[in-house]
Amino acid sequence: MRVLNQEILQRVEEYNIDYQKEHGISPSFRQIMQALSLSSLATVQRYILVLEKEGRITRTKFGKICPLPQLKSSGLTVTPLLGEIACGQPNFAVENIEGNYALPKELFGDGQLFMLRAAGESMIEAGIAEGDLLVLKRTSSADDGEIVVAMIEGNATLKRLYHRGKKIVLHPENHKMKDIIVPSCEVQGVLVSCIKMFQ
Repeated sequence: MRVLNQEILQRVEEYNIDYQKEHGISPSFRQIMQALSLSSLATVQRYILVLEKEGRITRTKFGKICPLPQLKSSGLTVTPLLGEIACGQPNFAVENIEGNYALPKELFGDGQLFMLRAAGESMIEAGIAEGDLLVLKRTSSADDGEIVVAMIEGNATLKRLYHRGKKIVLHPENHKMKDIIVPSCEVQGVLVSCIKMFQ
């Protein structure tokens, strides 16, 4: 029997871990073969079988690599990035899926999540800067003080929401900017988290 290269064995294991952390699913044998420049699918299979025998991975009854226990236990939510949201005066909202990302439920919670990229400076005093990635939970209602995506006549903006009698106040977190006061608005989502992007 051919002796397997221990360095390649380690690389196969590490690639599987890194791939699952990034994508939330296991890589295919073909993806492993291409990423590590292995000669054939049969070669990949030999390394996978050794990793399984040593207890470093497990496989399903169909032969696919099982999700890592730490990812499986916490769970992941595949979350679409839907373009930009104005942190200023409302801009016309167009949902354009730029990509999908696996976010751990342990950190971001359950429910239907989506992401938007922050544009503008109206929320800088809440720690939200241009280019940050905002994780939001889809909902049609919000409590006073929550940061929301609000639709006003087809235009979307990110603001802190307050109910004031029969009016809705959309408050910017920038002392240089004024409140937007409207009779009503449609809440699209509530902010869960802000992922800082350092250029």
